[in-house]
Amino acid sequence: MNRIRLDEDWTLCQTKGNETSGRIFKLRHIPCQVHDALIQEGIIENPNLKGFNNDRWIGKSDWRYEKIFSLEDISGSWNLILEGLDTFADIYFNGVRVARNESAYMPCRIEGLTGVQKGENRLRLEFKAPEQVLKEIELPEKYGEYVPDFCKARVFRSGFHDFSGPHPDLVRIGIYGHIWLEQVKTNGFRDITATVQMDPALSWGKMISEISYWDDSQEKETLHYIIKDPAGRVVLEGEENASHILEICLEEPMLWWPRSHGSQNLYELEIRLMAGDDLLDISRKKIGFRRVERKGQFDFYINGMAVKLWGANLTQVDTMSGCYHKERMEQLLSLAEMANCNTLRIWGESEVLPDEFYEECDRRGILLWHDFYLGYNMYNEEEHMLELYREEAVWLVNRLKHHPSILMWCGGNEVLLSRDFQYPGAYCYGEKIFKKIYPEICENLDPDRYYHINCPSGGEWANDPREGDSHGYTHQWYVPGVKYPVFLSENARFSAPQLKTMRRMMEESELWPSGYTGQNTRKNRLPWPRSWEEHSCGEQGIKVGPVEHYYDADDAEALIHNLGASYSEYIKYDVERIRRGEADDSLMGKRRTKGHFLWKLNNCCNLISYGVIDYFNEPQMAYYALKRAYSPLQISFQIDDRISVWMVNDTAEQINGSVNIALFSLGENKKSAELNRRFVIKPDESKMITYLDEFGQFRKENILLAYVHDEAGKVLTENIDYVDIERHLDFPCDTGIHAHVEENMLVLSSEKFARCVELLGNEDGDEFGWLFEDNYFDLVPGVEKRIQIMGMHSKGKIRIKPYYDEKYTEIDF
Repeated sequence: MNRIRLDEDWTLCQTKGNETSGRIFKLRHIPCQVHDALIQEGIIENPNLKGFNNDRWIGKSDWRYEKIFSLEDISGSWNLILEGLDTFADIYFNGVRVARNESAYMPCRIEGLTGVQKGENRLRLEFKAPEQVLKEIELPEKYGEYVPDFCKARVFRSGFHDFSGPHPDLVRIGIYGHIWLEQVKTNGFRDITATVQMDPALSWGKMISEISYWDDSQEKETLHYIIKDPAGRVVLEGEENASHILEICLEEPMLWWPRSHGSQNLYELEIRLMAGDDLLDISRKKIGFRRVERKGQFDFYINGMAVKLWGANLTQVDTMSGCYHKERMEQLLSLAEMANCNTLRIWGESEVLPDEFYEECDRRGILLWHDFYLGYNMYNEEEHMLELYREEAVWLVNRLKHHPSILMWCGGNEVLLSRDFQYPGAYCYGEKIFKKIYPEICENLDPDRYYHINCPSGGEWANDPREGDSHGYTHQWYVPGVKYPVFLSENARFSAPQLKTMRRMMEESELWPSGYTGQNTRKNRLPWPRSWEEHSCGEQGIKVGPVEHYYDADDAEALIHNLGASYSEYIKYDVERIRRGEADDSLMGKRRTKGHFLWKLNNCCNLISYGVIDYFNEPQMAYYALKRAYSPLQISFQIDDRISVWMVNDTAEQINGSVNIALFSLGENKKSAELNRRFVIKPDESKMITYLDEFGQFRKENILLAYVHDEAGKVLTENIDYVDIERHLDFPCDTGIHAHVEENMLVLSSEKFARCVELLGNEDGDEFGWLFEDNYFDLVPGVEKRIQIMGMHSKGKIRIKPYYDEKYTEIDF
C-alpha cells in the first residue's frame, strides 16, 4: 500500500458558472478553507476578531480548488480520500466528475479511481455556494416550518446563525481536511477497527480487531501483532493466518484511568499484514484498558470506582475555519485540566475533530461525552438523508471506539428540547435518526458504551432535571427539581471578557458610551450599554448572573467586573450545591447529581458570551471560580436556616485530616471566632462535617473561612464565603499588598482582607499570553499565597490589584 499526500501546491479561485472570476490564489498547503486563504492574502480581516462578518459574499459564491501533480508508477488500483470538505462539492479527476460530496461530517472516499495517468494529473474541486444549494432542496409539505434550511442537509450548522460566531452569520466553504491517494499494488488493509474489553475482575484485557482487505483471498498471508506497554516494551507478540477477526488477550494489563482517578497507561497495538517476509501493510493504534459500568442514570464506575463527571462543553476553537488548530486546542485542553475538569462534552453543533485530538485526550485522561452531529432544531428524515446519517455514524464510531477517553455516545444536542420549546406536542422530525439509526449502530458496533438518546432527555419532558440529563435554562424557566438534577449537561450564564479583550472587540467609544449611566430600568433592561448588545450572541442580557448583588458600575471596567463576579458567584453556589448532592444531612453520602458541565468552556468568536475562556484562550474571572468549585476535594458552606460545613471527596483515595473554620471580621480585621473538626472522608463521599451553631449570632460583615489540612498539616483545599451580598459589605481599599517572585512563583500576602485580587501581566505592551495558576481570589491577612506564573512570557511586569484598592502594586518578573 502506497499512500501519497496531496496537501501542497493548490490553487483557489472564485468561479461564476464554469469560468474563473477574479484572482487565482496559490495555496502552499491544505487544509485551508476560503476564509483562511483570503485572510492570509490580506483580502479580508478575520470576522471573529470583532464579531462582525462584512464579507458574506464568500459563502454566497462558488469556489474552485485545483491541484496538478505527476505520477510515474501508475500500476495497481487507486483510491482518492478527501478527509474534510465543507460542503457541496463536485470532484473532478482529469476532467471527469468522479464524485459529489454532500456531507461536511465525514470523508469523501472514492475507491477504484479511474483515469490515473502517467505524468501529469489534475484534481479539481468545484464548491457550490451552500445557501443556494439549501434553498433549492424541496422537502415534502409535512415538514412545513419545522425544519430550517440548514437542517435540510449535512452542513456545519454553526455557520448559519450568530450563536457561536459573528453577526449575522459566517458560512464557510472549502477544504478543512487532508487529501491523499492510495495506490493498491498488493493486498492491504481496507479498514481496521479495534474494540478493547476488560473482564469484570480486571485481570485480563481483550483486543478485538475487525479487518477488511482489498483482496479477500488471504490464504498465503499472515497477521503479525505486537503489543507494547506504556514504556515501549514488547509485552506480547504473535502471528496468525490472516482473517477478518483478530482477538488478542493480555493478562494483567496496567489500567487506564481518567485524570481524576489515576494514570493514563496507554499500550500500542501494531498489526502487520505479511506475505512471507514481505510487509504488505501496517496499522498502529494507541489503546487503553479500562472497564466502564453504568449502575444507574449517569452513575458511572470505571475500573470499579465511582466517577462523577465534572467538566464543560467544548465548542469550536474558531468558527472562522473548520481546519484543526492543534496549538490552540492543546492550550484549551491544558486549561481544562487546570480547571479540574475530568470530562469534556463534544457538542453536537461543533466540528469534526482529527485523530490527534482524541489521542491527546487519551494521553491526558480527559473523558469525552461525544454527541453525534445534530443540534437545536428538527431534521430532514427523507431516506437519502437517513442514509447519510447512517454512513456518518458508522464512520465516526468505527474510527473512535478504541479510544479509552470516549465514555459515551449521545444522539445530538437539544433536538427534543427545541421541539418542546418551539412546537410543544408536535412530532419531532429527526427522531428516526437519534432513536433508531444511531442506537442501532452503537449496539452493533460499540455495544459496551452507553448511548444517550439526546441531550437533554430522559424525563417527563426533554429538560426534566429529575430524570436523565438537563440544561440550565433557569434564567427563563421555573423548573421543578433543578436544585439537585440527576445530571446537568449544560449550565450557563453570561459575562464579558477582560477589558483588554473588549478593546480588541469594540471601539473605545462603545465601551462606555457618552450619557450611559449603568442603570437598569424598565425602559433599559439591558445589563450593559446598547453598543455591547451588538457584540453579544443575540439578546442574552437576561442570562447574566446576580449582578444586583454588586455595586452599580460607573465605568466599563466596573461593569466587566460585575458581570464576571456575578457569573463566578453563580458557578460557585450551583456547583457546590450540586456536588454535595442533597440538602438534608440525613441523606449524607447519597449524592443525587452525577455530574455537571458548564456551558461553555471557550468562546469561538470574540463576543460577549458564555465561555469562561475567551477567543484568545485567555481565562476569565469565572474560569477560576469553576476551577475552585471543581477542586477534587471540596469544602463548602451551606448557608440556610443554619450554616453547615460539607466536604466532598471526588478523588480515588480516603482522606483523613482536620478542618479549621473561622469567622473573619472586616471591621476588626481579625478572626472573631474559630473551631476545628477532625474528619475521615471516603472516595465518592459527600459528608456534612459540622453545623456552625456554636458561633451563635454574628454580624453579617463577618466572612466565613474554611481550611482543610491533611495529617501533616498541609492545606489541601479552602473556601471563603459570605453571608451577605457584596453591595452590603464594606471592603478595605488599602489592603497593603506585599509581593515578590521566587523563580516562577508569585508570593503574596496582605495586611487587610483583599477582595478579588486581579493579576495582570505586561511585557513591552503585550498583555496577552499571561497565565496564572490562580487569579481573582480573596486574600486573608496572615495567609501567604503562592501562585505559579505560567504562559508564554518569561519576563515582564505583573500588576496586582484587589478590586476595591485605590492603587495597584507592580513588580518585575
